[in-house]
This record gives sequence, structure tokens and C-alpha cells, in this order.
Amino acid sequence: MLWGALAVLALAGMGVAAYLTYTHYADKVVACGSLGRCETVQQSSYSTIAGVPVALLGGLAAAALLTIAVGRLSGFWLAVEWASLAALALTTASVAFAAYLTYIELFVLDAICIYCVALASIFTASWLISLAHSFLTRDISPEPG
Repeated sequence: MLWGALAVLALAGMGVAAYLTYTHYADKVVACGSLGRCETVQQSSYSTIAGVPVALLGGLAAAALLTIAVGRLSGFWLAVEWASLAALALTTASVAFAAYLTYIELFVLDAICIYCVALASIFTASWLISLAHSFLTRDISPEPG
């Protein structure tokens, strides 16, 4: 169930990130309604790193998480050995980056993007699942051969 939940969260993250990446490259307005100031965030200098949208980076992280989860669910031997550690490392890095971006939104841009909040929430939920699984099962390293 854990790996299925991570796969579903990863798919949701990929969907959010795909939408934001599409709006960036298509130069479209982000449909945010009255739920925030998505355009302010999307058009800021913080929305890209070396010309690459941070939404695309989030999508790639979600795709990597999906790969780990599907590999573990399928019983692929390498994933069985390393999935817990890989998921924990990936989600920890993702949450740390999302926290940095949330700080930028709140204290630098003074604008919130609901899609960014959704993606940060998805990564936080994934991190909590990975963390709980790793420490409750003590499954953070490969089994001895």
C-alpha cells in the first residue's frame, strides 16, 4: 500500500508540474482564479534555474519517485533493495527545495501560487510516508547479501 500511495502522489505531482511547465513554455496565463497570485510567482526570476522552470524540475522529481515506486511494486531486485532509501532521499531533497520556494513566495515575492502549494504538499506527504516507512520498518538500507 505504501508504494501504491507514493505512485499516486507522484502521478498527481507530475500532473501539477506538467500544467505549470506547459503554461511557462506556452506563455499562457496560469488559471489561478482568486486562490492566489500565480502569475506573479510564475513570472518571477525565481521560477527558473538556468532557464529551466522549477516546475519542470518538480515534474522530474515526481517522475523519479514514480519510477522508484513502480520498480518496488514490480519486485525489480534493485528497487527492492534500494527503494526505501532512494524514496527517502528524493522526497527529503524535494521537501527542502519546496520549503525554500515557499519561503521565496511568502517573504520575497509576497505572492502565493496554489499550484506550488499543491506540489509542495504532495512532496511533503510523500516525504512523511517515506520517513514513516523507513523508520518504522528500519528499511533504510539494502538487505545483506
